[in-house]
Amino acid sequence: MNSQPNDTSPDVPEGFYRLLCQEAAVAMIAADPDFNIKCCNQAAGRLLGLQDGELQSKPLLLVVPEERRPLFKKLLESTASSMAPSEFDVCIEAPDGPKDVTVFLSPLSNSDGRIQGIAAWIIDQTRHVQLVRKFDKAEKMASLGTLAGGVAHHFSNILGGIATFVDFALTSEDTAAMKRALQMTADAAARASKLTQSLLSFAKHDSDSTDLADLTEVVLTFAHLVEKPLGEKNIKLDLDLHPVSVVAVDANRMHQILGNLLTNAEEAMPDGGTIFLTIGPGKDDSEAILTFADDGAGIDTGHLDLVFDPFFTTKGLHVGGECMNPGLGLSVVQGIILEMGGRIEVSPRDSEGTEFVITLPVHLQDYEIDPWLQTP
Repeated sequence: MNSQPNDTSPDVPEGFYRLLCQEAAVAMIAADPDFNIKCCNQAAGRLLGLQDGELQSKPLLLVVPEERRPLFKKLLESTASSMAPSEFDVCIEAPDGPKDVTVFLSPLSNSDGRIQGIAAWIIDQTRHVQLVRKFDKAEKMASLGTLAGGVAHHFSNILGGIATFVDFALTSEDTAAMKRALQMTADAAARASKLTQSLLSFAKHDSDSTDLADLTEVVLTFAHLVEKPLGEKNIKLDLDLHPVSVVAVDANRMHQILGNLLTNAEEAMPDGGTIFLTIGPGKDDSEAILTFADDGAGIDTGHLDLVFDPFFTTKGLHVGGECMNPGLGLSVVQGIILEMGGRIEVSPRDSEGTEFVITLPVHLQDYEIDPWLQTP
């Protein structure tokens, strides 16, 4: 691995560090400044199913699948130019099947600080990834149990009400009372329909019917549609849109996310207030961040870990409220965002109110986007 013994360790036999690298259980590869492999240890050969000689002078890019090589090349170039370590998660084909690995990259420099090459440590994370997937599956099954219990509870209440209203309508001789009972039946059926539509949002989305648009365009359209109705409720909309890479999103689903967050914010500001809607870049060009915040009553800190749970609500008929609120709005929001490959976090604002931070990936290569969608 071209490693030299430490000058401060004169008792270390010559060649000890070479032996240490060759016998290490972790796959290790050394590449020159042009990212061509100079040498590797035995663990790397076993992991990749190749001998040291077969990798000699080959591009380090060959370690990862072809479709991931452009991104891996950028990471290598970044590591070499910044002289800072980096890491790369990827699934590779090994002799005994696919392996989920993490490639840790470190620059190799001489005493003058000049780049001499790149060292790559490849850690097999397959077992860890499998355990995480099993845990996620168990967690999902527990969530399904909660979801099933909530569905049964709400539909039981709705159907019980319908049965009562219909029975009253059938036995009453008062025409006006019959009409009221039938109207209440219709209202209950409408609530059941709305609950069903919310549940369908948890089902797999048909990507073939996706109406793609740029995130910034969707937010601007949404702001235009809601600004006047919000003004009538004494709520101001504060937009702060920074230039970001194109984020192709399903326009309808994005409007559903924004609409659910808006409903949540309006309920927190019955006397008016301000909604803050911001778009900005993430840590790098691979992500964009959408922030939706309000200066309303806020969320109790004890409830922050529960806000995305299905059927959790501090409003609605079953907790003394005046409206039918099954507590699915934020669960639907989280489900859609996860399906998009993003994530959402909630926290109290520094001053007052609540802030939702949505991080979405930028996948320009996955879509054909018209030039007019490009954000200046």
